[in-house]
Amino acid sequence: MFAQSYNRRVYIISFFILRLSLMNNTASMSPQNNNDEIDLIDLIKVLWQKKLVVILTSFFFALIAAIYAFTAKEQWTSKATTIAPKVADMGYYLSLRSEYANILNIKEFTSKDVVDNLFNNFRVALFSNNMKREFFAQSKWFQNYANENAKDEDAKQKLLSDILDKSLIVTIPDIKKNPNALGINISFAAETPKEAQEVLTEYINFINATVLTEDKIDFLADIKIAIDNLELQKDKIQRDTESVRQVQLENLTTALDIAKSAGIKEYSKTSGNVSIPQFALGDAQIPFTDSKLSDGSYLFMLGEKYLQAQVDTLTNNKVVYPVSFYTIEKQVSLLNSLEQKANTDSKVTSYYYLTSPDYPTTRDWPKRVLLLLIGAVLGGVLGCLWVLGKQIFSQK
Repeated sequence: MFAQSYNRRVYIISFFILRLSLMNNTASMSPQNNNDEIDLIDLIKVLWQKKLVVILTSFFFALIAAIYAFTAKEQWTSKATTIAPKVADMGYYLSLRSEYANILNIKEFTSKDVVDNLFNNFRVALFSNNMKREFFAQSKWFQNYANENAKDEDAKQKLLSDILDKSLIVTIPDIKKNPNALGINISFAAETPKEAQEVLTEYINFINATVLTEDKIDFLADIKIAIDNLELQKDKIQRDTESVRQVQLENLTTALDIAKSAGIKEYSKTSGNVSIPQFALGDAQIPFTDSKLSDGSYLFMLGEKYLQAQVDTLTNNKVVYPVSFYTIEKQVSLLNSLEQKANTDSKVTSYYYLTSPDYPTTRDWPKRVLLLLIGAVLGGVLGCLWVLGKQIFSQK
């Protein structure tokens, strides 16, 4: 009993000690919380008291942002989208290509192949940095722009590189991201909307003219090669025909001399079963080794009168060439006429505008309202930090 009474007393005393300890801890923590609340309120009071400093700082930075926003060089971007040209856009050029194919009997010719080939050349030229440099080298706009912004040739080249990398952009839409996307997107950024539109239009026209000039050069080269090949064939037929004619004349002349020596005036039927060689004047396609004219052993039996008539005919009459000779001659004449037509200028476009170069109505840079807001907010934040930091360090 005594032990139980003792344990109970110890338990009660311990409970009161623990309770008193907790109360002391709570009391000791309360002033710190109150101090924290008092410090935060004090800081707000400090900011309010120094609100003029915060406002002036915010105004100062907003003013700097405004100065930059209204003095920085503006940037306006004109955009265009091109696709493959229509058959109607090809005009006279397509008819020349078709005529070329008809003259040479090219069965694989289609207008779609011509259109696709021309547009593919246009697309390759758009992405070519060399073509871009050639354009700006002859551009009056770039000459004026470089004179105003570049002091020497190195600065001019750097300026040109920046324009090629940042201002003149050519892209092909990603079909995976946008299945409905078409054509080639071209954009150019300048300091005024008018300059952006004009330079972009000039660039596309320059690429078009260059592509058409190069394609015309290739076309004229194809015509020249075709004419040269046909002329070679024509010369070969002439040489072969003249050679056959010469063999005929030599054989007949030899036979005539033999007939005169033998006193054979007329064709003699006593030749029996002897085979008299037959010959075809102008048959240039018969190889000499297979021609009966190469064997003149029995020609004298035709008689002096008949042989003399044949010799006179070969000597006095013009050579009659095979049909293929006159066909080639006509082809050459048509190709020469086509070459003259191809040298004339014609209005052709190697592209079709899905969207022509627009006149930009929204400025890309500077974003004046955004810059003013950023400047004001940044100034306000820096002003608050200045006031609070000064207060904290002064207390310490």
